[in-house]
Amino acid sequence: MSNYVVKASRPTRDPYPVYKFYNEPEEWVGSGTVTVSCKDGKVDVKIMETDSNRIHTLSVWSDEGPVAARLTEQCEHPA
Repeated sequence: MSNYVVKASRPTRDPYPVYKFYNEPEEWVGSGTVTVSCKDGKVDVKIMETDSNRIHTLSVWSDEGPVAARLTEQCEHPA
């Protein structure tokens, strides 16, 4: 009997991702697995897009003023 390793066929993450930035987004829609991290007075929400290798990030923080938010959406490379 021999042992062998089976690996799922999945595209690798983009080594040079391209992003769009949305400061104070009124609304943004996406689907996937969501993780939330609250550290050092900052909240990071990561959305691993369904059926893709893209990761979108929402960061929420305050620099002694109103809370600010920036959504970082990973995009396709321009043609």
